[in-house]
Amino acid sequence: MDSKFINIQGVNLFYRTTGNGSPIVLLHASPRSGKMLEGFGKLLANNFKVIIPDLPGYGFSESIPERINTLYDVVPLLRHFFGQIGVEKPSIYGTATGAQLGIAYSLSYPTEVQMLYLDNPAHFSEKEYLNIAEHYFLDLTPTPNGEHLIKLWNHVRDSMMYFPWYEKTPKNQFNTIEPSATIISEIVREYLIAGVRYDELYRAAFLHERAEKVQALTIPTTIFKWEGSILLKYIDKLLSFDLPENIHTVETPKDMTERYQKMAVTIIQSSSNILNQV
Repeated sequence: MDSKFINIQGVNLFYRTTGNGSPIVLLHASPRSGKMLEGFGKLLANNFKVIIPDLPGYGFSESIPERINTLYDVVPLLRHFFGQIGVEKPSIYGTATGAQLGIAYSLSYPTEVQMLYLDNPAHFSEKEYLNIAEHYFLDLTPTPNGEHLIKLWNHVRDSMMYFPWYEKTPKNQFNTIEPSATIISEIVREYLIAGVRYDELYRAAFLHERAEKVQALTIPTTIFKWEGSILLKYIDKLLSFDLPENIHTVETPKDMTERYQKMAVTIIQSSSNILNQV
């Protein structure tokens, strides 16, 4: 997998590429980086030119100078990125934050996206969003005694067992097996790389988790309903709304390997169907 930096409007972005064919862009979750999608990209590389950016403020990519308040503060930068690397009308896959950014991009430039694949999209009521906005995000400002590191470690561990992580009740528990220290350490590292501004794009994505955004999509869209998702309850809420005919749902198994294989097969088949119709 090749990787490089590119300067987009004064912001240095890092991205990975692999494969050949029609372009597909993979957008990662917060506060992770494109590294989390490298394995998935390899599954698609025989059929697509795969582009995996680190979103602004994550991984090796710089933050934009201004504070991010909504996803639409980032969408134009993403469009300039596509243009500068010579990608025209890509398909977009996004998970969690990446899914919401894919929705926002497709709403802003509907004629410039081939197909949209949404993994871990959800619907939150205003009350649910306000609760998350107030309690979900940690202050990562360094403390003299390193207490912020202990809080972050516990936050990551709890986030892999409960949603929301701060309401540790049986009804909010989705995993009974405590994650390994290796996995926790990897995610803690990505939080620390993102730094004190890690929450900006993350918050903007939660704000965008509304059924009406998905209902407004006009391009061919697939929603992946992952049975192992921490957001499964809220994915089901999204799917309970009336969605337009251009949107369909594919269930993916809880097992991670099987999940990614099912998504790859679905994307390859749906892309082939579209090309055959042209």
